[in-house]
Amino acid sequence: MRIVASVFLATALVFSPLADAKKSKKNKVQFLTGVVEKCHDGDTCRVKVGGKIAKIRFAGIDCPELSQKHGKQARNFTESVVKGKTVNLECDGKSFDRLTCTVFFEDKNVNLMIVQNGWAYDSTKYSKGRYLASVDEAKSRRAGIWSDTDLMSPYCYRHKTNRKCSLDRSYMP
Repeated sequence: MRIVASVFLATALVFSPLADAKKSKKNKVQFLTGVVEKCHDGDTCRVKVGGKIAKIRFAGIDCPELSQKHGKQARNFTESVVKGKTVNLECDGKSFDRLTCTVFFEDKNVNLMIVQNGWAYDSTKYSKGRYLASVDEAKSRRAGIWSDTDLMSPYCYRHKTNRKCSLDRSYMP
């Protein structure tokens, strides 16, 4: 009986869409659809995909940490856009135990919406500068976090002892 149960479980995991996404190789894109259950912070949500919960990290952007200034507002914005809604995910890798994805709701790029509304930095190391113009636009409008003149980037918040952060609190690699 144990062997049958193990074979069944292994087969179910191998053929589930979530298992395929977790195995994705660098530069291999996986397309998934799911319902957003909740968001941990502005750039990480739990999405129910094929009966399983996937942790999704919004690719190429970095929102303030939940314990950081503006962190709860960033999370609240993201949840207001996607919580309880069916989203399409274009996943291209992993970050820790999370799939890194561009999230789409009704054909709108949610990653871009978060940046345009001033709740995220462009993480150029991963986005290759895709969101820089939208960050500049949000800054010029003083939207979201950009209404604050005393900011610390999420990267520097996480890496307080980094030499570059000691020179420039807004540093983002």
